[in-house]
Amino acid sequence: MYYNFILQNKTFNLTMTTSEKQHNPSMRGRVNVEEKLLKASCKLLAQKGPKGVSNRDIAKQAGVNHGQIHHYFGSKRGLLKAAISKLAHEHWDHTQRDGMSPLALGKDQTYILAVIRCAIDGDLELATLELRENISVPRQALQKYCDNRSPSQTEADVKGQLAAAMGIEMAWAVMAPYIIATLNIEPDELDIVKQKIADILVSIAEY
Repeated sequence: MYYNFILQNKTFNLTMTTSEKQHNPSMRGRVNVEEKLLKASCKLLAQKGPKGVSNRDIAKQAGVNHGQIHHYFGSKRGLLKAAISKLAHEHWDHTQRDGMSPLALGKDQTYILAVIRCAIDGDLELATLELRENISVPRQALQKYCDNRSPSQTEADVKGQLAAAMGIEMAWAVMAPYIIATLNIEPDELDIVKQKIADILVSIAEY
């Protein structure tokens, strides 16, 4: 998969050919460190959010010196932008390949947790990065539904429907274990419950 991040006047190309890696050890090392830092940042963003994670946390998780963050990404902020961009692109690619289906958001749990953590921390710049990179699944759905809405529906009506669907999707993606425990949903009841939720989602917004 290809990611090309342009941050603070630097370009980070995280895909190289096998030949390039074999014949350029320094580039191979660079890509390896960048990938480790990105993987660590994605995980920690989902766990702690942007305010709760430090350079040392990321470096420790990645197994590299914390000075590498500045060297390769300019700053922690640059690295976090690259990390959320990576997660957003992966989510976009999954959706474009597999289509949208009820309760599928949980497949990209790291991404949705990272978005929620960023939103809780009040960092909408990170949480909504997908909008600026034009890879927003909700915006894609909004455009589709607005283009096909009935004459009796306003754009506000459509936005209300999608907001309800997003709320249900996001809640189930990150809170399913809590919901299952709280409602005492037995294993043999889970598929029935999930189908009921899916039916409600379909009734709110066409998938």
